[in-house]
Amino acid sequence: MLTRSEVKWHSTRRSCWVIINNTVYDITDFVDSHPGGSGILLKYAGRDATEAFEPLHRADTLEKYLKPDQNLGPVSIEESDIQNKNASSKVKATTIRSNSVKLSSIISISDFEHAASQNLPLKSFAFLKTGAEDEYAVNWNRNSWKAIQLRPRVLRPIDRIEMSRTIMGNKLSAPFFICPAGGAKVANPGGDICLTKAAGKHGILHWVCNNAGFDVEEMANARAPEQTTYWQIYAMTDLAVTEKEVKHAISLGYKGFALTVDAIWSGKRERDVRAGMSETETDEDDEEDDDNFSKEPSVTRPSVYSHFDWATAVKWLQGLTDLPIAIKGIQCWEDAALCMHYGVHPWLSNHGGRQLDGAPSAADTIVSIRKHCPEVFDNCEVIVDGGITRGSDIVKAIALGAQAVGLGRGFLYSLVFGERGTSKAIRILKHEIETTMALLGVSSLDQLNPSYVDASSLDSAFSRAHL
Repeated sequence: MLTRSEVKWHSTRRSCWVIINNTVYDITDFVDSHPGGSGILLKYAGRDATEAFEPLHRADTLEKYLKPDQNLGPVSIEESDIQNKNASSKVKATTIRSNSVKLSSIISISDFEHAASQNLPLKSFAFLKTGAEDEYAVNWNRNSWKAIQLRPRVLRPIDRIEMSRTIMGNKLSAPFFICPAGGAKVANPGGDICLTKAAGKHGILHWVCNNAGFDVEEMANARAPEQTTYWQIYAMTDLAVTEKEVKHAISLGYKGFALTVDAIWSGKRERDVRAGMSETETDEDDEEDDDNFSKEPSVTRPSVYSHFDWATAVKWLQGLTDLPIAIKGIQCWEDAALCMHYGVHPWLSNHGGRQLDGAPSAADTIVSIRKHCPEVFDNCEVIVDGGITRGSDIVKAIALGAQAVGLGRGFLYSLVFGERGTSKAIRILKHEIETTMALLGVSSLDQLNPSYVDASSLDSAFSRAHL
């Protein structure tokens, strides 16, 4: 049995050991091929990496990427370790109690963000909150929906509001859904499982994240009877791995898919980088850090296949399944038109502003589609996400032609309260949609059309926001 003192001697690129869940792993041969860059591994070289590893990885990750002989066995638990762990737990508990926000005080989706900022450790919140570079895209995602005005019609009797929606062939209780967003376990150990259970309880769609903290089978087992879930696809460098994963998802009853295409390169997420800077880093590290920074993103993600074009990507997808397929990451009307051409659904998204700062919001793109190729709305189901914080934002998107509207961060933030938090977030959004529709003078979603919104100030608002 190895001691922690022995592990500390293996803290370089030439000999890199880490401790995860009291087991020692020799990751020397894996350092340079780590999808998230070598920096994060070297940061924990010779140390316990459990706290950093668990929120972002599935239980089978080590078995998947490491050979059996790289498992060096258990590490001995020393008295000093127990004392340090207990002291750390007490400090953490005190911090959470002093800053914690109660679920009973939450009345909006933005309140969940505030709660997460208070209830989560700085590094965890930064991981969820971060956008690319100066975060203009993140902020514009939200502000662009606010720049679109509603145009109410009055003296229209409203008896009841009908907000059920068919999304890619399956009827759900609402037009919004839980986006595939990584990091759910950062907010709560139950993570993605809590999201699925809350979605099932309220009859909305959970589009399960490919990088969920639980595997595809665990997520499927968390579903309620007759619950609809869809699966997100990242095409791995080894396409055979992804093909196997998709076929397994189909066998488990997932009813729709989305290929994410805007993440062949990880964005520069500076908030996350700053929060993750370790006190162990010294000025002597600067030269090496400067050399490595640009090629070592702050987010860990398996290497993705970057050689697809439109024809080969769609042919590959349609060769795997005849279930509905969306292309996630559409940011201009020209690519939306290509989705229509190839018979797939355009998902308007800039990855939550986490990839390319200055990218257009989904609001920008849907207005552009309506102007340049409105026939897309007749031939495809247009999906949007990014910056949605209110039921009124959802109504605006539906009026402009969206079939479904996704929320990522809002639901991740809600997880600081577990499944109960996500359930409350769903109830809040449903109530806001009902209120908005009633005050607009419509009683069902199919009555909404562009005449109920005014997006003419969108361009000038964008200019003001970036001055």
